[in-house]
Amino acid sequence: MVKNNKNSVNIDKYSLYQLCRWTALEEAVNLIGDKCDEKNINFDEVDLNPLDIRDYVDIATDNIYAKFFTT
Repeated sequence: MVKNNKNSVNIDKYSLYQLCRWTALEEAVNLIGDKCDEKNINFDEVDLNPLDIRDYVDIATDNIYAKFFTT
């Protein structure tokens, strides 16, 4: 029987740009969560605007990606 280890992730199939986008999305969710904590609002009750999140991810992705190539 093969044991499924949820803690191991294979990132070989992703490009650096894709990994930066996932990182930017995680950053966006964490920022929203932090704001909810500051204002004592339940995360599930927040009316999220997907277009705003996408715009943030687009900008943050470029910034994260640039960090890898800054000399």
